[in-house]
Amino acid sequence: MTSDYIAYHAAERPDAVAIINNGQRITYADLVRHIRKFTHALRALGLAPGAKAAINCESSYFNWLLRLAFERLRVITAVVELPDRPTGLAHVQLFDIVLTAKSFPAGSGPRSHATTPEWLESVLATGAEDREPTPEKRPDDPIRIVLTSGTTGNSKKLLYPRWVHDASIAKTQWFAGFTRDSRYLLALTNTVAGPAACIRAGGTVVIEGRMPVGQAIATHDITHTTLPPFTLKRVLDELPADYTKPAELKILSFGAALSRSLREKTLARLATDLWDMYGSNEAGFVSSVSGTAEVGTIWPGTRVEVVDEHDRPLPYGEAGQIRVRTDYMLDGYLDDPETTARIFRNGWFYAGDVGILHDARRLEVIGRGDDVLNIGWRKIAPEVVEEMVLRAIAAADVGVCSTRNADGIEEICIAIADARASDQELLARITEAFRGFQFGRFHIIKVGGIPRTPNGKLRRKVLKDAVAELIQQNAAR
Repeated sequence: MTSDYIAYHAAERPDAVAIINNGQRITYADLVRHIRKFTHALRALGLAPGAKAAINCESSYFNWLLRLAFERLRVITAVVELPDRPTGLAHVQLFDIVLTAKSFPAGSGPRSHATTPEWLESVLATGAEDREPTPEKRPDDPIRIVLTSGTTGNSKKLLYPRWVHDASIAKTQWFAGFTRDSRYLLALTNTVAGPAACIRAGGTVVIEGRMPVGQAIATHDITHTTLPPFTLKRVLDELPADYTKPAELKILSFGAALSRSLREKTLARLATDLWDMYGSNEAGFVSSVSGTAEVGTIWPGTRVEVVDEHDRPLPYGEAGQIRVRTDYMLDGYLDDPETTARIFRNGWFYAGDVGILHDARRLEVIGRGDDVLNIGWRKIAPEVVEEMVLRAIAAADVGVCSTRNADGIEEICIAIADARASDQELLARITEAFRGFQFGRFHIIKVGGIPRTPNGKLRRKVLKDAVAELIQQNAAR
């Protein structure tokens, strides 16, 4: 349990800095006291072990305190997004309570507790420290609910037992190489494994909302952070021309494949080590690609097979569907037996991705099976086309999908947000970029923004539906 590691460091090194929260230095001793205060405040809510609490808190630090305090009380937690208006609350109906500063009309959702800034600050300032015995912890205790991003359909719910939660943090700590000298920048609010692994090692987690990520890295001598591709691109675009590359910075990226151009630019301007991580909430990390390599290395405790449509393993070097087993994977979704039966089969997790297994430990991930473009006789990952477009034009963001024309032939659709060129120039530049590739006819659609999850992962199904509607509207004019 993370709070046990915090208590250890507080006893051994009470004045060591555990967290820097927007400039405020919080020692391990401070952190233990804060967790105890929130444990006392949350105990008063009367939730029994095994109850479910949804947390919607804008402050990353208070978000952490709420989760760690509930963990001590054996209350299951999930960090959730809530609409600005009290509608669309179906995803929180499974919880016993929602902790949020938002207000719900009576009967519109589960019980709520107002975690206003005033209440949060009062707990820290005047709250009593919890001194009561905490419930006994067991490896199979359910501890966390993860709501998947739903990029290819409806969001699914995963219930993490304590041993899976702890194994995920331990694997991250091993891979990232955290030490007491590590400084981890919490650039993604809801990230769990990275900051928890840093804290368990006795390092410092930095929460910084007052400046851009690149400036925060330089200001706080950051050694580790986690940035998905879209966020990483934005960070690089915001770096000033005279930015000094850090002497030591390891960046972990996940959620989508990093393009070669983005990897090259990151290593040139920002990171000394860059790792493109492949995995899932269901099975944990499976493999990682270092630097500018094209093929990933499969992690210890993980078995990967590439199979055909009949689930028969394919020889090395052939493309097919990826299925995995890991030593800390889950075995199904919460309250969704139909999807569980389809995705978890015979002890394997079917990720829905296409890849090539080059040998027992080397995996090349091509892309999601339902996202791969089938253009003529060629199957192409949309990320490849997105990289080609981004090399050719200046734009805030690009998303690629496909649509079928009246003859049933699949055509490439390129959605461009904030293009810095005329329609004629865009067409000329992209046509030139595609020279030598038999992509056939393609569509260019200017959009206000590319739909992405809070972590920056492209919601390709949403994009595809929106693009199809825009093409239909243009055809009707």
